[in-house]
Amino acid sequence: MASKKAGKQRQEQLKSPLHTKRKRIRARLVSEDPELLYVRTVTVRVGDEVEILRGDFSHPNSIKSESRGKRLGQARGRAGIKSKVVEIDAKNDRVYVEGMTQNTADGKEEAVPIRPSNLIVTKLYEGDPLRIKRITERSLTEGE
Repeated sequence: MASKKAGKQRQEQLKSPLHTKRKRIRARLVSEDPELLYVRTVTVRVGDEVEILRGDFSHPNSIKSESRGKRLGQARGRAGIKSKVVEIDAKNDRVYVEGMTQNTADGKEEAVPIRPSNLIVTKLYEGDPLRIKRITERSLTEGE
């Protein structure tokens, strides 16, 4: 981006093509794997296991998981849920996580969009060995 103006930076990000928006959907990686020691963030992908840190589904003190939460009009509920990523909306920069739903006015259940900055990736999806290889190579070069 050529401009230093914040407004123009935001505008360029909104107008950017989907393949570049998709690469911006990144989250912190916290893993015990020694091969991933120096990797700080990864691009979130369907199948990755994530933990929600902030928002309606991140705080403890809920006995009945369905009856608490800011979206339901009460105090926050559901402790830092760990679940898999089900869908990624690159256009709106949102991630949808398994089990994170809310009821609509007409009684349907709909997925709750979560910003990737409010997530921590705890386990990478093992189905793509090329991705794992690229991430571990990145870790090795940064560790030297």
